[in-house]
Amino acid sequence: METHHDGGVGRLRTKEKILRGAFICEYAGELLTTSEATRRLKINEELGWMNYVLVLNEHTSEQKQQVTIVDPSRRGNIGRYLNHSCEPNCQIAAVRIDCPLPKIGIFAGRDIPAWEELCFHYGGEGQYKKVNNGKNCLCAAATCTGFMPNTEIGE
Repeated sequence: METHHDGGVGRLRTKEKILRGAFICEYAGELLTTSEATRRLKINEELGWMNYVLVLNEHTSEQKQQVTIVDPSRRGNIGRYLNHSCEPNCQIAAVRIDCPLPKIGIFAGRDIPAWEELCFHYGGEGQYKKVNNGKNCLCAAATCTGFMPNTEIGE
């Protein structure tokens, strides 16, 4: 698999077909505390900077929650260039390998033809409850909600 970043357009596309379930990349970056993430998000908003901070909320059968926050803006990889879509072709998943802290894996949610933009839903799979200050969504999907979710960071 190869990927191609469209320069200033800000779209990540695949050069080859990707099969459903295939690993695409890790969403890599600095692991942040909730207080540091809140601080950075405030600065990003005040300065009009791009926000790449990803908040992964995991719930166990005992109703416990683990929050993993990743900021790839300073130390990241190509994963930060995946845009939001209300009809995503990729999914994220927590992956643990000999460590309680997860890596955030990006996987193909369906077969993806060559040159299609790679995207995932920023609010997770159907998690529309915790949305605040959503920005206008430009994904143009048939089922577009009109906003990009912005998950709250719980302290």
